[in-house]
Amino acid sequence: MAPRPSKRRIAIIGAGFTGSVLAAHLLRCAEEPTSIHLIERAPSVGTGLAYSTPSSAHVLNVRAYNMSAYPDDPRHFLRWLWAQDGSSLDGPNGHAIPPSGHAFVSRARYGAYIQDVLREAQSDAPPHVSLTIVQAEAVDLAQDSTGGVRLRMGSGVSLAADMAVLCVGNFAPSPPPVPAPEVFASDRFIATPWDWPALAAIDPDAPVLILGTGLTMVDTVLSLENQGHRGPIVALSRRGLLPAVHEETRPFKCFVHPQVMPHTVLDVLIALKADVRRAKAAGLDWRSAFDALRPYHHLIWKHLPLEERRRFLRHARPYWEVHRHRMAPEVAARIEALCANGRLAIRAGRLRGLRLTPDGVEATVRARGADGATWTRVVGSIINATGTECDFGRISHPLVRALLQRGLARPDPLRLGLDVTEDGALIGDDGTSSDRLFALGPVSRPPFWEMTAVPELRSQCANAARHLARLPLNRFEAPSVVAARSRVSS
Repeated sequence: MAPRPSKRRIAIIGAGFTGSVLAAHLLRCAEEPTSIHLIERAPSVGTGLAYSTPSSAHVLNVRAYNMSAYPDDPRHFLRWLWAQDGSSLDGPNGHAIPPSGHAFVSRARYGAYIQDVLREAQSDAPPHVSLTIVQAEAVDLAQDSTGGVRLRMGSGVSLAADMAVLCVGNFAPSPPPVPAPEVFASDRFIATPWDWPALAAIDPDAPVLILGTGLTMVDTVLSLENQGHRGPIVALSRRGLLPAVHEETRPFKCFVHPQVMPHTVLDVLIALKADVRRAKAAGLDWRSAFDALRPYHHLIWKHLPLEERRRFLRHARPYWEVHRHRMAPEVAARIEALCANGRLAIRAGRLRGLRLTPDGVEATVRARGADGATWTRVVGSIINATGTECDFGRISHPLVRALLQRGLARPDPLRLGLDVTEDGALIGDDGTSSDRLFALGPVSRPPFWEMTAVPELRSQCANAARHLARLPLNRFEAPSVVAARSRVSS
């Protein structure tokens, strides 16, 4: 039997919310000597795309009470807010943070919280656990002869580890499926709504077309408004659906019984509608019934056959998401005002063509509906806010390409992310799960469906930290040996 390494080495790739919170949980729970390498190409950790926005208009889409980094301490974020000088006021309108935690604070403030969570966990960590932050971009990963992994950075530097965890977050949307390479190559087309310099360069009087009508579109509109944009804005999606608005909810017992799970999408929707009627009869809003289902999303998805999952994605997904992922009330009020005064128009239809013109881009759209009328409009800029790309077969990131080409990972059948086990272990081309390579966060969505919001992500990170901290380091070590060591240590 090969000698057991003296220290567990864990590499975390990506230091946005998921990577940073995973590192914090590992610092808290590792009982054996452990070194953690947190690899991030950006100059700062903890913020990622979601919380690095420079706009004060961008607020969380989840109330403050549900945003603690620790599932066993739900008021941690609230206490952090109240402890900050002047932080009892937050958000674009300076609303007080009530004891209930029903408030929607700025994303920048939340990014600062995650940075503090990581700093505090590092400061409080026992001597046998260490954290090293590596500012670099991981571009390749291979398994080595000892059963561990070796990462290569863009600079050429290599890093050896016993296990690696992909916490790479979200990827930019793919271009729309129309043949317009000259448009996509021009500065008229903004490929990602998180390209702040490109947004800032838009002519304030130019008409703008935004592809997508979800929460990403909402953030994009607020960014344009905050920088003084005066031109008309059209937001286009196939169904033209806007996210619903958050309201305070009350406890409600949903229809789910863990021993009797629905096996079709229709069963789920029928039962949910019945719950909404029950909630209404009890004087509650539909949101109380909808939110009561949230703890069971993973369980329901697990019990749906593959074809039922496909049916959900094909037919019900857009309607589900506008009810599930809602706007903060103050954000919704701004969007409603823009629609009312004609500055913002929400349109349903399919983009049929894009053509460069001397004045901008001519967009051709076929409207949704029985007549399917076609309309055209010349705009100064087009912003792609259709949501993140989840099909890893279309993602060009070098590390993703390396994992796929080496057969260490594969896209899941529904193209929701990477194929992983419920523990986050990557499943390779041969269908076997790895005991050294893991993925957490949005890329690990396939077994769960919901894995994008903080309440799900923090629990995943806490569970993964415990799992990683107890994995045997020697791949030749028998399970009985591991079990015996666990009994001795306990």
